Amino acid sequence: MSISRRAETIKAGISIRAFYRSELPEMPDTRRAGWVNGGLCPFHDDGHAGSFRVNLMTGAFKCFSCQSKGGDILAFTMSRHGLSFRDALDKLSREWGA
Repeated sequence: MSISRRAETIKAGISIRAFYRSELPEMPDTRRAGWVNGGLCPFHDDGHAGSFRVNLMTGAFKCFSCQSKGGDILAFTMSRHGLSFRDALDKLSREWGA
């Protein structure tokens, strides 16, 4: 299986909502889809909840304070944990059984 196909398979097997609820425990619970408040930004010493947003449909994330951003849960995992693409895939696969 190609690395890009493996990435798509792993991402498809993970609930974006469950992923972000696990990674961001202070994220407010919401039934909304699309862009929502992600709570405090994990990429800087954030004291103002609301500047970090996540998209519960695509997995994208963006902080309007520190400008951290990415297009999916794989990019979030790479940024948050300082991992390479392959290592982030392995971590997601191992932790989420995808």
